[in-house]
Amino acid sequence: MSDIKKLIYSVKTISSCTFLSRILGLGRDIICASIFGTGLVWDAFTVAFKIPNLFRRLFGEGALSAAFIPVFTEHIEKHGEREAWKFANIVITLLIIILGGIVFIGEGSFFVVPKLFNIHEKWQLIFKLLIILFPYVFFICIVAFMGAILNTVRHFFIPAFAPMILNICWISGAFVSFYTGNVTEKMVFTVAIAILFSGIIQMYVHLPFLRQKGFNYRPSFQFTHPGLKSVFTRMAPIVFGLAIVQLNVLLDSIIAVGFASTSDGQGSFAFAGMNIPFPLKVGAASVLYYSDRLIQFPLGVFGVAMATAVFPFFSTYAAREDWENFSRTFNKALKFILFMGIPASIGIIMLREPIVSLLYKRNQFDAESALRTSRVILFYAIGIWAYCGLHVLIRAFYSLKDTVTPVKIGTLCVGLNLVLNISLIWTLQEGGLALSTSISAIIQIIILTLILQKKLSIKIQKEVFVSLVKTIIISVAMGFVCFFTLKMLPYSEENTSLYFKGIRLFIPMLTASATFAVASFLIKSEDFRNLIKGVLKKP
Repeated sequence: MSDIKKLIYSVKTISSCTFLSRILGLGRDIICASIFGTGLVWDAFTVAFKIPNLFRRLFGEGALSAAFIPVFTEHIEKHGEREAWKFANIVITLLIIILGGIVFIGEGSFFVVPKLFNIHEKWQLIFKLLIILFPYVFFICIVAFMGAILNTVRHFFIPAFAPMILNICWISGAFVSFYTGNVTEKMVFTVAIAILFSGIIQMYVHLPFLRQKGFNYRPSFQFTHPGLKSVFTRMAPIVFGLAIVQLNVLLDSIIAVGFASTSDGQGSFAFAGMNIPFPLKVGAASVLYYSDRLIQFPLGVFGVAMATAVFPFFSTYAAREDWENFSRTFNKALKFILFMGIPASIGIIMLREPIVSLLYKRNQFDAESALRTSRVILFYAIGIWAYCGLHVLIRAFYSLKDTVTPVKIGTLCVGLNLVLNISLIWTLQEGGLALSTSISAIIQIIILTLILQKKLSIKIQKEVFVSLVKTIIISVAMGFVCFFTLKMLPYSEENTSLYFKGIRLFIPMLTASATFAVASFLIKSEDFRNLIKGVLKKP
């Protein structure tokens, strides 16, 4: 099988698992939206859950994996698998020590800080949830690192399957929470315990497949290994860059909580002797969470899947200095991302209201919550294609052992994002936080693409521009058909049955999908033919 065919098959494997995981994730969010709505409790949970995710990005699938995979690949290519496994044992031993220390310090801080300072109720709840959720950092970072090892040796299934375990445990926790009573604060703690339990299961699921590939963990304290120095030298700027990016994501939620009116009726805050009305309402962090979860669906299925699959190929070509194949693979990946990302952006923008109505609008998730969520999705969806492309571009730089450039550009765009956040919330409320994210991502992908071309003398081939023009034409046609179909099915407060909600979503979705397929065929889109072949062909 050629490398391109292997890449397509790898993307298909990851996309399939990611798709199923996103479906389960959607189920968990539907259940939680019904139980918790967009109130103070879920605002607190979304902030608390993002902190373990921040560390997962830094020490798991983010910085460590990005720095480790090229060095690990180089060990396999030049020193053989036996030496590569010894090196992996050293890295994972050090990771266990570091993560154990972080969790110990974090747990102490989250327990002591609320006792030392007089903080508002909404922040008190965040600290209580963190005491349960923070140990998840240890397990999920180990899981992400195990997944990076398996991806490097071209085993993609289990790392892509593992998030399903989180979603299954999360859903189970939500159902169990009904037995804790009707107090939402008690119910959310049950969900948090289930998430912690999922981390332990995910870790143990990876072990047999690692052994099958030849890896048996033995604690190794040879911290003078030259490969370890190489990993941490590359990791330092990635940690710095990712820390800025992830802190910025966390700041979005903190701004959404801090700049929101409080549940006790306080509608303004004092600044420079003035009383300034809060620009946001309670539930802003929850609205961002539910909107982001829907955007993560195409991002995970297309963007992350392609980036995960293509990274080992980039690393191998870079290690061999095979720039011709590197360039060819990069152009193929870029074409795929644009072909899938642009229609996804337009489709979600058009269908945002019926999606939110069908999935979330019930019980505690009322009409106002649905309207606010739909508005935020509009602004997030503008940048779907850019979010997807960034995952591929950044991994291209990492495979070249250039971890500094993405950090510099990322820092610049994070600064821009923060300025836009503070500026736009006064007119667009939580939608301003989403729009600033999209604008920053689009600017970042443009700058990184220009730098990569100059760095490697890679030319964006003519076929990419031809594909882009065709994709835009196809997407616009799809958008128009979707818009007019939706107009024929107007929403009515009198008809809110699940059946009618499904009709309002799936009929426009099917007509849009049919238009996409027909337009792709008529315009002779090569990407569409490759997509169909990739889906239908067996490995």
